[in-house]
Formats: sequence, C-alpha cells, structure tokens
Amino acid sequence: MQRIALPDDRIVIQGRHDPKQSQCFLWWSGSGIRMRLACTCLEAEITSTASTHAIWLGVLLDGAPVARLPLQKGTHRYPVLAGMDAGFSHEITLIRDTQPGYDEEGPAVLEALYTDGELQNMEERPLMLEFLGDSLTVGEGCVGPRSGEEWRMVFISHMPAFPTLTAEAMGAEKRVIALGGWGAARSWDGDENSRIGRIYDQLCAVIPGGDVPAAVAERPADAVIINLGTNDASGIAKLPEAEKPAARRQLTDRAEELLRQVRARYPEAGILWAYGLCGSAAEAEIRPAVERLRREGDTRVDYLPLTDCNGDVGSRMHPSRAAHRRAALEIQQALKEKWGIGS
Repeated sequence: MQRIALPDDRIVIQGRHDPKQSQCFLWWSGSGIRMRLACTCLEAEITSTASTHAIWLGVLLDGAPVARLPLQKGTHRYPVLAGMDAGFSHEITLIRDTQPGYDEEGPAVLEALYTDGELQNMEERPLMLEFLGDSLTVGEGCVGPRSGEEWRMVFISHMPAFPTLTAEAMGAEKRVIALGGWGAARSWDGDENSRIGRIYDQLCAVIPGGDVPAAVAERPADAVIINLGTNDASGIAKLPEAEKPAARRQLTDRAEELLRQVRARYPEAGILWAYGLCGSAAEAEIRPAVERLRREGDTRVDYLPLTDCNGDVGSRMHPSRAAHRRAALEIQQALKEKWGIGS
C-alpha cells in the first residue's frame, strides 16, 4: 500500500483550521478530511494525546456513517475501511467524532493514509456553514443506550448530530465551535468563563496549542447557526432568586455580544439563533438580543424556535437521533426561506 502524507492537495480539510498549517490537526468535532477514493482498504495513521477521555474517529461513506473507533494515546495505524470493491469510487470522510477533551496535551493529528487505491481530486462544496453550540451541537447522547449516564466520549457522536445532517442535506462544508456544558453567558453550573464568545476568536483555546487567533484567511461562512441557551438556563436556575434578574440581563447582553462577534467576522453571512431542542427556558433572554440587531437594520440575523424533543432522548438524557433529524430539517428550511441559502 502507498503512504499519503497529510495534508494533501487532493484532499479537502474539514473543520476550523489554520490554512497555513503543515499538519492535519483535529481540533473540534467534525474536523478531519474528505476525499474521493476507489480502493479495497484504507488505513489512517493518527497521533492522540488524550489520556482519560478517548477521542473517537468517525468514518462516513458518501455522507453516511459506516464506522467509529476509539484512538489510543500515541501514534498508531488504524484500519478504517476493509473489504471494499476497488471498482467503485466513494467519497470518504474521516472526522473527529467527539468534542475536544480537557485531558489532551495537544491536538490529535491525522499524520498519513495508507491505501491500495488512487486519490481523485476533490473540490470544496459551494456553501460553508458554521455551528456554535454546546453538547447538542457536538452530538452528546446520539449513540449509546438510555442507561448511559456517565460523561464519557463513547456517548458523543457528531456523525448523527444536526450540524452534520444539515450540512449533508445542503451539500455544504461545515465547521464547529462547540463544547458540552458551555453557554452564551455561563455554563450549566454557573461558570461565567465557560461561554463560547470568550474563545470564539481563537483557533481552539481548550486544547494546548490552540490558544492562538483563528485564521482570518479561513473561508467565510455563508451561514452561522448558534444553538446556545440550554446551559445558561440551567446555570441561572441554580442561582439565588435575588441574583436571577441580573443574570438574565447578562445573558441577553452576552448573546448580543456573540452575535456582534460573528457579524464582525462574517459581514454577509446569515446568522440564525436556533434554540429549543432541549427546552426553551432562555428564549425570553435570547430573542431580545436578536431583535436589537434587527432594529439596527441587520436583516440577515434571525431567531428560530426549534421543536422540543419532549423526552425523546438517547443516552445522557440528551435528544435522540430522531430529534436531531427534525432539528436539521427545521434549520435547513429556515436558511432557505429567510435568506435563500441552499436554494
């Protein structure tokens, strides 16, 4: 089999990355590579520094999940496809299927591929979607039994989550900036540092080496979908009653701040705050932030109430795959109807 060092001009990089980087880093959920290949087998050489929470690698064939495997610490060679028919060419995607872990000493690296096939040139898809969010966005609970309650990466899978489904349905590229437990103003347990806006302009601040500015040369997003508020509501609910009014006002201000951060980065993008998949307790605080920008004349920002999963859950008491499919459809329809994105 031939060895193909990464990155390679015939392969499309997935997820937020520095276009000038000399290695294929796996920073966020959904980061990785997409290629077109006819082969009988494919292996990937990957370096991981995670020690407690194993990173899981996802494998998709023509957009459909076909395999998932945990990565060991260190550099190892993994079989990702085998027994294929070399007479058929497929679009193959390898992604980081789980969110960044707090035990990583540095980013995971896709070092090289090994295959008996020949790569064909790939082009980027015409649309770029960016997703900001929390555990719902990374796909926590999308795999595993309802009895799975412990917080482990085995129960997190980005492949069946609504960002992946939305991008595939729209024929779009995507990138994700999302962390379970985080919010627009505070985390599920009230930590005001655990807000996506604080790290949004950095490459991936939660992994060592990623606390650098996100590349301004990165391809602009055509649409940005924000799914935050679930953890804010939880964090506010834990506060003493006397502190809750100020916290609610703070949430509106932080939501507005995040919207302006996104707008400054992408002046032409449609920005959709899609919320409600797991309750809508923070809607009264989020909607005013959206309306502030709209009153100023920004017609390319809007709010989308998602259908509540209403107890249709998988592991970790998070929305089921069916709930994610419904959310993906609602987001897709909203982007088309509001701004003609994807039409």
